[in-house]
Amino acid sequence: MRWTTFVVAVAMLVGLRSYGQVSADSATKESLPATPDFSLKVVGPSQPVRMGSPIPVSVTVRNVSNKEIQWRSEFADTAYQAFHFQLTQNGQEMEKTPFHRRVRGEQRPGDPAAVESGSSIVSPVSAGKSFSFSIDLTRLYQIKTPGQYTLRVSRLDDSDGGAIVFSNAVTVTVAP
Repeated sequence: MRWTTFVVAVAMLVGLRSYGQVSADSATKESLPATPDFSLKVVGPSQPVRMGSPIPVSVTVRNVSNKEIQWRSEFADTAYQAFHFQLTQNGQEMEKTPFHRRVRGEQRPGDPAAVESGSSIVSPVSAGKSFSFSIDLTRLYQIKTPGQYTLRVSRLDDSDGGAIVFSNAVTVTVAP
């Protein structure tokens, strides 16, 4: 009986030791954070925007890798669908519009029905190159009070580990 217990204990120790072993190459790959292939830069209005007016924001995507990347875009409202937008005031996210909820798949009862297009296109973006697009924050958020708001944009980099890439934070001032 003691011999069986000893053999089982040794087998478990050997098994656990080999189970926990990792090669130097895989340990290095797993411990290094994924380096994104692109960066995001947001530029908001430089002057206060009046309540009820459109709030134009420019987003620039730059290929920061040393290789060509493939960029997937959706045909319907691509700028709004391909990115996550977060507008906050005093640390609280603002109320999303029905359009924004539809784009994010967060529809509520009573929201307008979605019409899906289902089409997308993949475009090459050369190393070091960038492209920009503009959005209107009022299509995404219900801005009901004047004040200062903070916007961040993000997107999943689905290459090499799937890191989430965040933009710089931008302050948008809404005047009465």
